[in-house]
Amino acid sequence: MENDIVIAINKHQTVRSSEILMLKADINYTHILLENGNSILSSRTLGIFERRLFNQPFFRPNRAIIINLDYMIEFEKSASKIKMSNNEIIPLSRRRTKQFLTRI
Repeated sequence: MENDIVIAINKHQTVRSSEILMLKADINYTHILLENGNSILSSRTLGIFERRLFNQPFFRPNRAIIINLDYMIEFEKSASKIKMSNNEIIPLSRRRTKQFLTRI
């Protein structure tokens, strides 16, 4: 990925945006799932990461998750579900469907 950026997770940890599979909100924390199967817990909110990843191939299909579109395997339009490379199924909210369809 040519515009790959380094994201600061906390004071001592960084990760490249291309390594991030998805980010999941957990109240005021964020679980960052990496492509290699590891998970990192950050005390930053999902909104902070969303702003940092704005020009990257990331999309927020619902209020609790941000996905990396590079790791999306399939999209089932009738059920509004996104399947990721780790076989996790992500629900797509109705109000974000139109925006998602223009992104892919």
